[in-house]
Amino acid sequence: MSKIESGAMKPNRQWNLLYEIVDHAAVRMQRALENHQLRVEIPEDLPLIPVDYVQIEQVFINLISNSTKYAPEDSEILIRASVPEQDSLLVQVTNQGPPVVPEHLARIFDKFYRVTNAEKVSGTGLGLSICKGIIESHGGKIWAENLDEGFTFGFTLPLTWEGVNPPFVESDDL
Repeated sequence: MSKIESGAMKPNRQWNLLYEIVDHAAVRMQRALENHQLRVEIPEDLPLIPVDYVQIEQVFINLISNSTKYAPEDSEILIRASVPEQDSLLVQVTNQGPPVVPEHLARIFDKFYRVTNAEKVSGTGLGLSICKGIIESHGGKIWAENLDEGFTFGFTLPLTWEGVNPPFVESDDL
């Protein structure tokens, strides 16, 4: 967290497949996901993304962890990605937890901020602020919102890196 706050966190960018990052995060979160169903909707033709694999994996781990803490058992956690704009990737992590009151949404990524009583949920209260720092260090934006299908964390990441578009990957290479 101190690296994020001081601006010293520099992503070690490489061209990566989002699906691989999500899949690895899901494997690492397997135990926490025992009482939830994880559904991943990432199109096969999604371009490579210029990100720090480990840092973006941590974002998914934190968002999945948060979802498992607040969503009811046996509910679904959905991760989906799309490219709504040519130069930007949109990712949503949606759970079926209760809606968050609007005044809490603005502060949900603040350090140590909790929507509920700390004694009811484990953790340090840093996970979402770490997500925000990582996403912003990649030039993206992150937010939380209540949608009809559940509570959603959304974030964007740029698809270009130093002015370069993602390399084309043949489906046979995947």
